[in-house]
Amino acid sequence: MIDPKIHKVLIIGGGPSKVGQENELDAAVFQTIVSFKRAGVKSIVLDNNPYSIATTEIQPASAFIEDISIDNVVKIIQSEHPDAILPTLGGPNAISICQQLVEMRLLAKYSVQLLGLSKNALKLVGNPLRFSQLMKEVQAPMISSTIVHSNAEALSLVKTVGFPIIVKPVRSSINSRRTICNNFDDLDMALTESFADSTLNRCVMEKSIVGYKELSILGMRDPNGTKMIINGVEDIDAVGIHSGDSIAVSPIQTIADFVYQHLREATLRIMEQLEIVGACEVSFALNPDTDDYFVTKVSPNYNRGFALATLATGYPLNYVAAQLVLGNGFADIKLPHGYAKLTTFMEPLMDRIMIRIPLWPYDSLKNVDQHLDQSMKSIGSAVGIGRTVEEAILKAMRSSQFNPRDVLPNMEELSDDELISQLIHPKASRILVLIEALRRHYPVEDLSELTKIDPFYFKRLQKLLAVENLILREPLTEHSLKIAHQNGFGDGMLAATWQTDLDKLRYFAKVNHSIPTFKMIEPSAGEELPDIRSFYSSFERENESTRLSDHSALVIGRGGNRLGPNSAADYYTSEVLIQMHRLGYKTILLNNNPNSVSLSPQLSDKQYIEPIQIGAILNIAEVEKPSIVVVPGNRHYLVRQLKQYPELKVVVLPPDQETGVTLPQKTSFALNFFVTKQQSRFINAVKLASGKNHELKDISHLGYPYDIDDAKLAPLIEDAKDLIGNSYWKGLVQILVLEDQGLFKVVGIRPVRIIETIFLNRITNINWIKMLVKLYTNQLSSDDLDKTFRELSLIPYAEMTPTFPFSDLKIDQKVGKTNQEVGAVITFNPDEQ
Repeated sequence: MIDPKIHKVLIIGGGPSKVGQENELDAAVFQTIVSFKRAGVKSIVLDNNPYSIATTEIQPASAFIEDISIDNVVKIIQSEHPDAILPTLGGPNAISICQQLVEMRLLAKYSVQLLGLSKNALKLVGNPLRFSQLMKEVQAPMISSTIVHSNAEALSLVKTVGFPIIVKPVRSSINSRRTICNNFDDLDMALTESFADSTLNRCVMEKSIVGYKELSILGMRDPNGTKMIINGVEDIDAVGIHSGDSIAVSPIQTIADFVYQHLREATLRIMEQLEIVGACEVSFALNPDTDDYFVTKVSPNYNRGFALATLATGYPLNYVAAQLVLGNGFADIKLPHGYAKLTTFMEPLMDRIMIRIPLWPYDSLKNVDQHLDQSMKSIGSAVGIGRTVEEAILKAMRSSQFNPRDVLPNMEELSDDELISQLIHPKASRILVLIEALRRHYPVEDLSELTKIDPFYFKRLQKLLAVENLILREPLTEHSLKIAHQNGFGDGMLAATWQTDLDKLRYFAKVNHSIPTFKMIEPSAGEELPDIRSFYSSFERENESTRLSDHSALVIGRGGNRLGPNSAADYYTSEVLIQMHRLGYKTILLNNNPNSVSLSPQLSDKQYIEPIQIGAILNIAEVEKPSIVVVPGNRHYLVRQLKQYPELKVVVLPPDQETGVTLPQKTSFALNFFVTKQQSRFINAVKLASGKNHELKDISHLGYPYDIDDAKLAPLIEDAKDLIGNSYWKGLVQILVLEDQGLFKVVGIRPVRIIETIFLNRITNINWIKMLVKLYTNQLSSDDLDKTFRELSLIPYAEMTPTFPFSDLKIDQKVGKTNQEVGAVITFNPDEQ
């Protein structure tokens, strides 16, 4: 039963996106708020991420958009008097704040209960000494480690145990960075970085286990001590490459059942010893030759692994975990409608394979070392789901491509020496190197020895190459088409290979009865047939997806996160889903990013986890026959493809900027307008600041207000309206102005970008995405417009500053461009700047 003393909970958010953190924390906060509300508990959220759906959808009085610091947490506790605090959804910073609150006895002073973590679990996070004690208590094997306070202690230890050795900070203020050292130069650099990262100025050193299998098990425990396992994940790459940079497979494929049972039992013992309430992920390193294992990490706080488990299994992890931390046992929880035929205490079963592939920042950052090691370098990921490993891995590769062209890239330009070097010293996108090595007939045994990757996966890749060879040998035959489809090859890929038109290829597939069927992503492997509306495609007889509605909107998600406005675009996509639903549409989302907030089940009526490519979109459209297809964000190639099918009724929000209009190189500020066919209404002027002499491509942050007096502003507004009148754009339109020695000149026009739209939302207290959706669905009345501008309430001050991944990726760069942003922070207090 819910603890009767809990009526109001303070949730600490995760802050801006960064390397190792996309939107998964905000998704968890949002879903937790929904679950708390159902239980009659009020949520308060602290977060300074402008792209947080959680702080948008909660009541304004309950959203504190401020710096995530202990001072602000204490201030909120003093003013709002929450009954409890939940730190497990806010990443390492939130845990660190709560550790300080406990040490300073502030939670006890203000009678605030700590949710989701026992004091034992709280002490564990970032504390290698406590981790060692825990492993001894539960009799779980662990790698011998030593805490050092200085370089001299570290050198003394190395003389005893030798290289290779791993160094990591004690209680890091960021995601823990593990560095493998093979010599004294490596050690010196690792110690410098780790001592700097450690809040206690200490490092832990342990003997390297590079080459072992890397696995994780995620479990849940309720307040009564009832425990169960949710999911298991296996990294294709061995220990030595950061788990976030490895291809991940669920469920686990390459260990014997008795080994899995050992890992399962260890996870359950650890959760019990820590008195976990909610979810916990335990990571393992497994010696593939002896099946001996070590526990390498325990994560009682939310992370990417939780998000992947939720998407892979279809189990409502966030919803259930939120109910558990309030005091409910598994038996007390009533699941949402779609899960009504399931019970909460049911270990999920999977009749499918999900594979996650990391995405890299190297299109935008050219000077990053692309070699993979224990420091995470990927900035996003995409998944593929299929009935076999082959199908899932190829769909994941298609989902991970930067553009929606459905092709299979290769690495044929590599010399044999370069190929061998990359097998031994792996770089980003190494899956293509592995495939190329197999194309050149390198023996599987040799490849496994060089890479420490299980032979099982090379054999799966060999099968994909055999299918590729079949496609080349037998163009446009029924046999090759069906085999290709069953193994994850897309229609665009086949059309390009067979040098035929996509529509002709699709017609050929229909004639030969090779059309996709859609399978439900649910946690019972088809045993209970719940009404869950999340699907993936495969080529089998039974189709489990039928048309949702005769009045539906298909929204095309952003896919895997990359540098640029991707976190903002995911927020924007979520808002489009919310507003389309409020206008009476049944909403359908296509996406493949496991960390996406837009995939929260509460935000859409139906989801498809597929590659964001024209063939997949057409397959979904044939089932759903949507009234409208909405594409949030400018994706020129995809939009051009979609507009070849007029029956799809495509709307791009903001309007597509690929218009032939030349934008200026430099600008100082922007005038924002809302434009309909009848009128242009001025909203405000916003400062566009850059690090390089006002260059538009280098805009580094947004500010309000822009300091210009009314006498100078009035003629600019009139010039702007004239320019708008001669354009065809409607909705949010931005006029770019350059200031030069006190003189002002209108220099360009464009639709307001996603990032600036979200900034406008925050500073005007108007949801402009709602206004755009109404306008482009012909549901915006003049009364709506008048009411909006009557309610327009500009705040006194705001700054939105992007965050860049330069420090995480160890590159010496200070000023970033718009296509290098990873997230943003917003502040409404000039004193914080």
